[in-house]
Amino acid sequence: MAKPPSPAASLLIISGLEREARIFTGPGVISICGDAPRLRTKLAQMADLPLRMVVSFGICGGLDPALRRGSLVVGAEIVSGGERIKADETAARRLERRLADAGERVVLGRMAGTDAPVLTVQSKTRLRTATGAIAVDMESLVAGRFARERGVPFAILRAVSDPADRDLPSLVLKAVGSDGRTNIAAVVAGLIGSPNQLPGLIAAARDSGAAFRALGRCRSLPGLFLGLGLADF
Repeated sequence: MAKPPSPAASLLIISGLEREARIFTGPGVISICGDAPRLRTKLAQMADLPLRMVVSFGICGGLDPALRRGSLVVGAEIVSGGERIKADETAARRLERRLADAGERVVLGRMAGTDAPVLTVQSKTRLRTATGAIAVDMESLVAGRFARERGVPFAILRAVSDPADRDLPSLVLKAVGSDGRTNIAAVVAGLIGSPNQLPGLIAAARDSGAAFRALGRCRSLPGLFLGLGLADF
């Protein structure tokens, strides 16, 4: 059972990308980003930090064909292999309702966790069949495990970047460093060697733009997390 938060407790936002981590900032909020190993290292240093809630926040890949770019996903749980971590049910329901009332396209459902981006439509279809998940990301499992270990509420709020029917170019694997920052040099070098990937990268950038706009709208909603045991963000 989650512990009641102390008055000085912080909201911890866990993301993969630096751009995601910059969206929710302010007093009482700690945002960290990076790949799974880097996140685990940072979280190990927060063992004694008072926390109100852990939120996995950022973009995700769509697995349900009904989800379009920019659709918001509130995770009910995160699954990977035989592991399943449930999000705080009250928080998830309230987030879904708050976003829907604001006119956002939002779906509450199961998330799948992976160690690497799911690049192809075929792979997305297989993952959806195997897990029943509606979307996939690489950070929610790390966030969920940490929240479970700490005994604090856990929530997932994601925006679809690449829909289920979109293939991603393999260059996206080199586009982000372990610290969550965009690696422009690696992308340019990759395009020099494989210029045919440019159209796919342009499409991916367009899709992610819609997802980041949706995440930005979440930040602009007054009191989005109010009533979830969080600060007024």
